Amino acid sequence: MAEYCVQRLSDGNVKLVSLSTRVQRVLSTVGLDNPATLLVWDVDNVNSTVAHLNNATADNATAPDWLGGGAFPITSSGFMQAVTTRVGAQGGGVIGNALIAPNSIAQYANVKISMFSLGLDPLVSTLPASVLPLARNFLMCDQQAQTTGTPDPVLVPPAPGVAAIL
Repeated sequence: MAEYCVQRLSDGNVKLVSLSTRVQRVLSTVGLDNPATLLVWDVDNVNSTVAHLNNATADNATAPDWLGGGAFPITSSGFMQAVTTRVGAQGGGVIGNALIAPNSIAQYANVKISMFSLGLDPLVSTLPASVLPLARNFLMCDQQAQTTGTPDPVLVPPAPGVAAIL
């Protein structure tokens, strides 16, 4: 069973619902000084990306280490978990395939830098623009509404060419 579900709100924000005890405990520490990030996946783009990668790779090709190594084909769920793990490696922890929390301000900045650098990865940088972004990033830092995330302009990965400015 999932530890949380994501609900889109009419104002453009998102809300985490059906929280496990562990997620409730983690989110109880969320605030301006220790934000969380939530990746809201564009499932159609992820599925298209995975289909593209599986079709574009040679037989017996090996996936990069960050994608779990091993041979293709890869799955959408495995791809989302690998991306979350990669961008969340400098954060406070990864829960499921979308929540990275809790983070210090420095950890949150490192998560955002990892999102940018993901766009430079050879596997990702060759993706057609039509399959991006893979996810939208939501910032969770309201001590009063800990389960609500507001849109962050940094996408996962950013639009082609944006990562090159770093």
